Amino acid sequence: MLLSNFLFIIRRFIRNKFTTSLHIIGLTLGIAVCLMIGLFIKYETTFDTYQSLSERTYRVNHVWIDFGQKNFDFSTPFPLADQIRKDVPGISYVTKVHHVFQGNVIEINPQKRFRQDRVMMTDPEFIDVFDVKVIEGDAKAALKKPYHAVLTASTARKFFGNENALNKTFIYNDSFNIIVGGVIEDFPVNTHLNASVLLSFADNQNYLMTNPTHYGSVSGGSTFIVLPEGVKPNNALQASLQSIYDRFLNNQEWMGKNSRSEIELQPLRDVHFESKYRGGGYWVKAINSSWLYFFGSVGFAVLVLACINFINLSTAQSLNRAKEIGVRKVVGAGRGQLILQFLSESLMLVFLSTLCALLLTKLTIPYINALSDKQLSFDFIQSPVLFFSLPGGILVTALLAGIYPAWIITKFHPSNTLKSGPVSSGLQSIFLRKGLVVVQFTISVCLLMALLLIGKQMNFMRHKNLGFDKENVIVFSLPVGGGSPELLTRSKKEVLENELSKVKGVKGWSFSTSPPSGGENTHWGTLMSMTGPDDPGQKHVVTIMTDANYPSVYNLQLVAGRFFVESDTNAIAGSVPGDRLFPKTIVNEKLIKELGFKSAEEAIGQRFWAGINDWHPEIVGVVKDFNVGSLHEEVKPTMLTQYLPFCRKLSVKITGRDAPVTIAGIETAYKHVFPKGFFEFSFLDEALDALYKSEVRLYNLFRIFSALALLISCLGLWGLITYAAKQRVKEIGIRKVLGASVTNIVTLLTKDFVMLVSISIVIATPLAYWGIYKWLQDFAYRINIGWVLFVIAGGAAVLIALITVSVQAFKAAAANPVNSLRNE
Repeated sequence: MLLSNFLFIIRRFIRNKFTTSLHIIGLTLGIAVCLMIGLFIKYETTFDTYQSLSERTYRVNHVWIDFGQKNFDFSTPFPLADQIRKDVPGISYVTKVHHVFQGNVIEINPQKRFRQDRVMMTDPEFIDVFDVKVIEGDAKAALKKPYHAVLTASTARKFFGNENALNKTFIYNDSFNIIVGGVIEDFPVNTHLNASVLLSFADNQNYLMTNPTHYGSVSGGSTFIVLPEGVKPNNALQASLQSIYDRFLNNQEWMGKNSRSEIELQPLRDVHFESKYRGGGYWVKAINSSWLYFFGSVGFAVLVLACINFINLSTAQSLNRAKEIGVRKVVGAGRGQLILQFLSESLMLVFLSTLCALLLTKLTIPYINALSDKQLSFDFIQSPVLFFSLPGGILVTALLAGIYPAWIITKFHPSNTLKSGPVSSGLQSIFLRKGLVVVQFTISVCLLMALLLIGKQMNFMRHKNLGFDKENVIVFSLPVGGGSPELLTRSKKEVLENELSKVKGVKGWSFSTSPPSGGENTHWGTLMSMTGPDDPGQKHVVTIMTDANYPSVYNLQLVAGRFFVESDTNAIAGSVPGDRLFPKTIVNEKLIKELGFKSAEEAIGQRFWAGINDWHPEIVGVVKDFNVGSLHEEVKPTMLTQYLPFCRKLSVKITGRDAPVTIAGIETAYKHVFPKGFFEFSFLDEALDALYKSEVRLYNLFRIFSALALLISCLGLWGLITYAAKQRVKEIGIRKVLGASVTNIVTLLTKDFVMLVSISIVIATPLAYWGIYKWLQDFAYRINIGWVLFVIAGGAAVLIALITVSVQAFKAAAANPVNSLRNE
């Protein structure tokens, strides 16, 4: 019985190739999109969940409070972990990590020197807290010894090739001999601590590049604690942790009367989703969880579109299966048996589509990874969640897609179907099909409108005038840290400037702490006031240390006063008494508004207090506002002042002609001054584009899924117009005999579908507007939504639908009426 049913279904599929193909293509695309989105969501939601102690592990986060305003960060003071071990009982483990984000120069031999990414210092307890798989050596013992390293397997191969890495030595930052004490497996891709090298701690400030005992030393390190089983964070634990801050941080004079630090605990599993603490830190940024809900909704919507196609095509096709149903009922088949028969067909189609979707997903995952910069993996056999959920998904999809068509088809009365052949499926079925088409295109049009508006915002962010010239500027760092002999001195600065002046294509250069904008943690910050440190109305101010060339390199627009001159540096010379330190400063318009000046001219010559070095800078110039961050943020009060010892970034303005030759010349000049240094540059405009890299990549994924959704909807229309033409083939023949033109017939067949799409546009427009309006609130600078793109999206949807149905309608209208009327 089962075999005969199976063979019957296969024969029917072969006999109805067109319908079967539409079913399989639509379902394949819908299931594949669901699978790809599911893999994306799984990748993002499983960060650090593989850790065996993840349920009990918490990151200690730092809350810095200035005048009641909270600033959140993942970084904690360097000595905090050691003090927690001493003062707080009842904690299973405490470990700290220190992300080294400067230097990281590795020398295996004089011919093999390079800069290594993702170097992390940590203590032996790291091995207890996090799941580390040791391949060779004793990783925990190595981390107990100063100047030892544990390498990941890929890093060991990079350093030493196929040689055994244990007990090998390399030079770190040109100053420290490091012994390899262990090799471990590479960390999984879904962790925010994906280090390539683990270095042990040592009591050496040049080695650590931070002060190991000062609680003001917050330089990118994190502290983790593990609580005993069944214990959750409570008030007593919070009070014990906070008491450390109160004793060693909050009662220090340098903290200021209106500043305070607090501790917040964050579950390890939440690290990847909480952007207010900057996610996992410098290496892995938090993902906005709203994107996960958004893509999850898109995946479900696309699957719904595929199921709607199945329902519409099946109910339309039911008119041609009326006699089959009649015969089956006459020979004794019950309605339950027939429903089971049609659900079996649905299950078979979904199963075949799932196999095609699995193959399609496997083939496209590398392209999705390249597009999204993720490392999604698709291993059906080794993924138990996918392995066991897929059969359930097949059954649910088959039931959703097949239950209504089966119910409609099997309710035909055998006497009517055998007497008159094909019958109408009734007004209820017709209205349902039309309603489903409206739902289908409402979803597709919503996605199309969102696609155009998000694309407009992406383009706006890339091309908005930021208030400075970002074109043809390359930025690179100068050697710093680790006691390196490569450090910049005044004499080396002068030699470097002399060498740059000889390079053809160089228009100018400037030493600074940072370009005007360029990414997270680009700028220094401090507090400012018109009166002093006791002012309760202090404001935050972005601080850029630079030289006299900075305004010309970046083409800052002067509003009042003047730019820097070389003699301005005398105001902060070492011979000037502390109470006479009045450095010259250039400020933006936002700053003078925050300080209460009525005009730029009024601010010229005025002094204000700045927290950095307790300075009282004098305003000599005011420039137009310029963005110091991404367009998610408003323009901030910003001051430019001079203190060259801190200027470790060099911005070089080039002509843009023969750029490779010019850059090669700049590298030669750099190497002349820093022969052991690494010349690693970036174009500023590319660095600014990288601020939106994550959003652009997610947008590119969204484009693909939206296009597939529209394709699925068009497949449904194609199938429906095909069956509509078949049902009305004799009507079309009669109309043509009576003189109707091809245009009349095409209009007759297409107008209902165009009307349904138009209704979809009316419903989709307010929904899309609301969704995009909410999304845009995350940007301080955003597009005006307007109505033009809604018209374009609606027109495009109508045009696509019209083309889809017109092709088949024209084919039906152009047919010879003799063939359709021959048997009448």
